Amino acid sequence: MDDFLRNNQELLIYLLISLAVISALIIVIQVFIKVSLRKRTELIEKIKETNAVETETPLKKSSRAFKREAKKHLRERFSIFKRVAISVSVISVLLISSIPFIDRLPQAIISILVGSAAIITGMAAKPFIENFLSGIAITVSKMLKIGDTIIINDNYGTIEDISPTHTVIKIWNWRRYVIPNSAMINTDFVNLTLNDKWLWSHVEFFVSYESNIREIREIALATVLECDHYNDVEPPSFWVMKTEKDSIKCWVASWATSPAGAWELEAEIRTNLIMKFQEKGIQSHINYHNLNEKA
Repeated sequence: MDDFLRNNQELLIYLLISLAVISALIIVIQVFIKVSLRKRTELIEKIKETNAVETETPLKKSSRAFKREAKKHLRERFSIFKRVAISVSVISVLLISSIPFIDRLPQAIISILVGSAAIITGMAAKPFIENFLSGIAITVSKMLKIGDTIIINDNYGTIEDISPTHTVIKIWNWRRYVIPNSAMINTDFVNLTLNDKWLWSHVEFFVSYESNIREIREIALATVLECDHYNDVEPPSFWVMKTEKDSIKCWVASWATSPAGAWELEAEIRTNLIMKFQEKGIQSHINYHNLNEKA
């Protein structure tokens, strides 16, 4: 036994160092996962709106169910990440620690190890690896999380789940838009709730040059003030954005406290503006009277 220890003293030292490094990595990974999971769970609990549009859902306690499922999927996702991180760390440390002794191993064993690694890598589908790594990047990143309201590929909705391979978006009409994580991380999107939920909502409309722009301004501002979703943190604003050949492009804008509130506010403004313009005979195009006269 003493002879074995003397002859393999260097190997034993490397093994002890490797075990110490592996133990330290496992502890660090577990602490990191635990802290990250707790923070993400707290963020889910703070979510007040789970729909991109305000609606009386036919489902009972949909918000509570949303949070329950979100926390469940979050725990599963972090559990998978932890197992993968620990496995990769252990294998990496063992491989690195075996480098000084690789010349002592029989060539047959080295060939078997290399061949096994190649087979395992070949069996793992490339899309799965890409989506899995992208899922880790999305999870670690603070640019996207469950409950965020986003616009992606002309789809407006709320992040319902981020699995290890796919991101699920509940779009405004309650359909689910599922996108692979590799595509998600490489696609431009607008996160409407990244830092806060306040939105400067605006409605664009056109009036003819025959209209009294002062009257248009008064009507537009009064319309916003009458809306149920108007927020009085700041008075609404009116701008003439462009003087085009046959019409004047105008904007009226006001603050909304959330994306869902902005959706409702903009819909109210558009509807009320149309009704008031129709009542007062205000036209949106300079050729309106000419077209009627020719008809």
